[in-house]
Amino acid sequence: MRFIREVVLGYDGDECLAWPFSKSGGGYGTLWIDGRMATASRYICELVNGAPPTPEHEAAHSCGKGHEGCVTKGHLDWKTPAQNQADRIIHGTHYRGERNANSKITEAEAREILALKGVEPQCKIANRLRVSSQTVSKIHSGHSWAWLSVESEDRSNG
Repeated sequence: MRFIREVVLGYDGDECLAWPFSKSGGGYGTLWIDGRMATASRYICELVNGAPPTPEHEAAHSCGKGHEGCVTKGHLDWKTPAQNQADRIIHGTHYRGERNANSKITEAEAREILALKGVEPQCKIANRLRVSSQTVSKIHSGHSWAWLSVESEDRSNG
């Protein structure tokens, strides 16, 4: 608590202050508050900005370095999960596409699947790329790798 009071709350600079104590597996600072584990950045966001507007709001980092333990008060604000996810995309800290540990294909393969939509049967695409027909179908319908579909539409309309 002393670190929060004297260092974090007293700091008015723009550089990231890294949480020097325990961290989660994802790199976020952790601390004990009222007998339970809490995320340091969320606690600090509440001290600086008040309670979250809704229970769903998250403490978002404008610097994109929450996973590195940033607790700079000026970098923290309440955002909805959708707003926070949009920030992750801007910061390059998202886990979509190849960055997702569950991804079975590369972005290049997903783009190839999209390019072959309506040109080649889904089962033939699936066999050639050694993926399931369901994977091809989900990409074609926009249920998987959806941002690639939006990008290709933007290029064709722009």
